[in-house]
Amino acid sequence: MNFSAQVWNKIDNIYNSILIMPFVQELKSGLLKREIFQHYMIQDAIYLGEFARVLAIISAKAPEPDLQLQFANNVREAIIVERSLHENFFAKFGITIDHALATEPSPTCLNYTNFLIATAYRDSFAVTVAAVLPCFWIYSEVGKHIYQTAKIDNNPYQKWIETYADPDFEASVNYIIQVVDQQAKIASVQELKLMEQAFYRASQFEWMFWHSSEQLETWSIK
Repeated sequence: MNFSAQVWNKIDNIYNSILIMPFVQELKSGLLKREIFQHYMIQDAIYLGEFARVLAIISAKAPEPDLQLQFANNVREAIIVERSLHENFFAKFGITIDHALATEPSPTCLNYTNFLIATAYRDSFAVTVAAVLPCFWIYSEVGKHIYQTAKIDNNPYQKWIETYADPDFEASVNYIIQVVDQQAKIASVQELKLMEQAFYRASQFEWMFWHSSEQLETWSIK
């Protein structure tokens, strides 16, 4: 069994918990409150800005020039797709880019991005790629699940669903999975353990990110 299949099996409870959480169920039904989705999209834009920094570090750490270039190109396409999605919903909801960037990251968003940045600076290429994989993979699987099971016309969040269910996005995700599996084959026992831990922790943060949007999470003290 490939490394990716092994670690995916270990987050089965996390993934299934994401599928049944109110945010995903209401997104699927089109009943998700506008203010919750706005909160989520702004925090996601903040996250994406920091995530792009992490991906740049990963690309720089790639052990081979061809891998560096191909990884950068594939990830760039995925980031462009997500930025386009943000711009679409910002326009729809009357949110300016300046307003989004001026918003503070929520505690969960800050913790998640700090985890990824720390991993990128501290750990190897293999460990850091394993840490960013859940962001791509879980979104792809959730998008496909909603697209295949939703039975509603004129869902206000249809663009979000279609973005992450798109075969081109899935192709980018599959490439990153392949990179992780290739790195796992040559990793030491200790590095494999760190890859598994990073993948699991990032998966936990994925659940927490959506949950924090449900709660309209802000800082408890200012």
